[in-house]
Amino acid sequence: MKRKFFFLIVILFSFNLTSCKNVSKVDEPNKKVLLVSFTILEDIVKNIVGEEFNVISITKPGMEVHGYQTTPSDLIKGSKAEVFIDNGFGFELWAEKFVSNLKVKRITIAKNLKPLFIGEDAYKGKPNPHAWISPKRGILYVDILSNALSELKPQSKKVFRKNAEIYKNKLSEIDEDFSLFLNTLKKNQKYLVSCEGAFTYLTNDYGLKEAYLWPVNAESQITPKRMAKVINLVKTNDIPAVFCESTVSSESQLTVARDTGAKFGGNFFVDSLSKKNGPASSYIELLNHNLNLIKKAYSSK
Repeated sequence: MKRKFFFLIVILFSFNLTSCKNVSKVDEPNKKVLLVSFTILEDIVKNIVGEEFNVISITKPGMEVHGYQTTPSDLIKGSKAEVFIDNGFGFELWAEKFVSNLKVKRITIAKNLKPLFIGEDAYKGKPNPHAWISPKRGILYVDILSNALSELKPQSKKVFRKNAEIYKNKLSEIDEDFSLFLNTLKKNQKYLVSCEGAFTYLTNDYGLKEAYLWPVNAESQITPKRMAKVINLVKTNDIPAVFCESTVSSESQLTVARDTGAKFGGNFFVDSLSKKNGPASSYIELLNHNLNLIKKAYSSK
């Protein structure tokens, strides 16, 4: 009888402890949501805010962001968010309409970043949105976001600034490593030939020349004239490698490689991170992946 009574007390005591734990979890205030437009921004913001906010990307890994179509579930996420963060420069064609349906604060990187411009076709004269592709500009992204988020939550300013400095140091290491590699290249090798003209900031910041099959993915119909122009450029300058991007077909660029004898160096990640088990599951990994493709392709010539 005593043994049964003892077990009953243990069960009741365990139940009370469990109940207390459940209550404490319910009573914990939920973290405020920062909604961002694409996965690269999501990762940068997470590295700055740490555990201070819940950071969610609208678009998923591997998605093409320019022409994304927002969904009702995106609006639900937006209704729960305190802030919407986007790149700007026309990168998220859907952003203006999306934000107009929400009552959120907005942080747009482009408002604090000097643009480089698209040089031809339908988008000539418009800002090239892909500034984050250059590690040097990535450092500017961190500064812009750290300042904006510190204004949003002043009590966490020291945390954000500390996290930002740690993160910028990692980006600076990539910047230095890539700069040293480029110093070893011959003049005729300092070309970067890609499918999309998304590397303007990278080529500008590191003394490279840019060539591409189309200026932006929204205009990804290559003409025979442009194909011939790229093939001639690669042949004339004995460019060792050509590349494409993970969110578009590399078929046209493979044709360029076959017709010129250049190596197809692989697919860059540009608008989106890869999935967790992929080669570019963070912004740091994306930069390293892209730059390592260039280093490997040019070193093997």
